[in-house]
Amino acid sequence: MGNAKWKGVRLKDLLTKVGVAAGARQVTFNGLDLPVGEKTPDFVKALEIDHALDEDTILAYEMNGEALPMLNGFPLRLVVPGYYGTYWVKHLNEITVVEEPFAGYWMDPAYRVPDNSCACVEPGGPAKKTRPISRCNVRSFITSLTEGHHISAGKELTVRGIAFDGGYGITEVLFSEDGGKNWREAQLGKDPGKYSFREWTIPFTPKKAGTYELKVKATNRIGQSQPREALWNPAGYMRNVIESVRVSAA
Repeated sequence: MGNAKWKGVRLKDLLTKVGVAAGARQVTFNGLDLPVGEKTPDFVKALEIDHALDEDTILAYEMNGEALPMLNGFPLRLVVPGYYGTYWVKHLNEITVVEEPFAGYWMDPAYRVPDNSCACVEPGGPAKKTRPISRCNVRSFITSLTEGHHISAGKELTVRGIAFDGGYGITEVLFSEDGGKNWREAQLGKDPGKYSFREWTIPFTPKKAGTYELKVKATNRIGQSQPREALWNPAGYMRNVIESVRVSAA
């Protein structure tokens, strides 16, 4: 998980220049890296044509103002803002426009979730219908404290963290010091852009010695938030339950 500044060429501009024929359904992407095993399928991903032509989908050659590092996909990487990293093909060297939905292994059966609004089913149960994993859901984390951290009773500290979603933008972060019984609104940091992490801070004073269960939950511009209980699917994807960090005050 990261939050980088990318520079590149819009995929839309490239496809427009070479021409996309009527009837195009998807665009597939392959990279220079090869499978580690003989029986492992080549890693090829696909985007719907409309998504490929979205102005935010780019072919990146710079990361944080420098040439794209080898481990991050040199010399070219597909950047699909708001979507899970499985689509961000590294070492990109092959782009193909296709007329039928691509059925390669890494689109079907891999990286799929239940085809419903929560991408979930009852724990242990199978999904009757699935779809490819796509847009990131809302998540938030406490980053300044870790599980078991020792803090001072009666002394104020600033709790810090991050929140993000799939590109709608974070509008609210709530913080609880009592395991979710009561919530306070945190202060949001600057907004670097709709796909970026949003920093947040809130003052916290443990009034007495003991254990505190800290929780944080975010909400985005279209009202999506985080569930109190983890939603289950067979592959374990898209987890965005409200996280807890327990700290001890003395």
